[in-house]
Amino acid sequence: MGASHTRKRNTKMNRPTSNSEKTSGESHPSSSARPLSIEGPRTSNNQIPPQPLPEQPRQPTDLQGLLRFAIEASQAEGVTHEPQFQPLDEEKKKFLTEALSSLTVNVIEELQKAIKILSNVVDLRPDDDSSKYDAALERIADFVDSIDIANDFYKIGGFSIFGPCLNSSHSSIRWRTADIIAELTQNNPFCQQRILECGLFPILLGMVDKDPSEAARIKSLYAISCIVRGQPMSLQYIDKNDGYSVLLRAMQSSVKKLQIKSAFLLSSLCNKDNSDNLKITFVNMGLIEQAAGLLASDNISPEIREQLLSILTGLTNNTFLPALRECRRPELCLKTTIEQCLKELTPENKEEIDMCHQLLDKIFSDNDIVEER
Repeated sequence: MGASHTRKRNTKMNRPTSNSEKTSGESHPSSSARPLSIEGPRTSNNQIPPQPLPEQPRQPTDLQGLLRFAIEASQAEGVTHEPQFQPLDEEKKKFLTEALSSLTVNVIEELQKAIKILSNVVDLRPDDDSSKYDAALERIADFVDSIDIANDFYKIGGFSIFGPCLNSSHSSIRWRTADIIAELTQNNPFCQQRILECGLFPILLGMVDKDPSEAARIKSLYAISCIVRGQPMSLQYIDKNDGYSVLLRAMQSSVKKLQIKSAFLLSSLCNKDNSDNLKITFVNMGLIEQAAGLLASDNISPEIREQLLSILTGLTNNTFLPALRECRRPELCLKTTIEQCLKELTPENKEEIDMCHQLLDKIFSDNDIVEER
């Protein structure tokens, strides 16, 4: 893995327009704009319509791209003379070296600096200024979305800061740390396993359940979702730490984002292959009753409604009898609720409409079923 990271810059290079260009109405290539497909108003019937501009070089995002941009732009302008190269004097060499240094960053060195700052977070009191630590966490977040850098962050001892940061009295430090853990573990089995081994999973579950900061609760649930996805071993940690109860309570939360994220994670777990044991756990914990109650509530958001229907669909897949029996309990009034959903859904909600029909067919198509009273 390379040790440098190029900063992204948005460079705008607009060529000045001369007076003759303004009066002639002719279009010339511009290094900052793509060809426009919209024509301007015509001043006369005989005026020749404007022609589309030729394809322009892509906007540069790094030094190499800037050099390529300059070459392609000069070619587009019809520059025909051969470039002349001359040796650089010491002053120009120094200027160029400093310019190149300003465009690149030693990633490992930056991460190590941030880790060193955060190693003192245990000394931070509730009334102290946390801006220095917040900035260090933001610096880490700038880099660890790359899987290679995420793995290197673990190897240089970066995971040692997570425990103290998650237990900080400053909510800004807690939620930023949870957000970094989410970035590290998303689609990254190596970091998922390391986080589980570090004993951070119970801390994150506790934050989802009881953290006084709404942002910290949401980010910690985001981290849990990223750790769990594609990591079978994580289910053992959820079960051991009563994590399913935490998710069910989060789905009943008044915090909308927390409710949506927990419903989404539960839906994902309910639709896993070969998960009958997990389905039994959810049925026994009352997930179907909770989903039916939320589905029947007034002013339910479309995002939550979709996930609730997905939860019921996943639990009843493959004619899973314990779930079917639970769904058929008359006191849940689930058939009436699903039929009401169908009345409220529009053709744009095709996926949800399909799930409603599937649920009605799977659960209530048997003539021997006692209808709701």
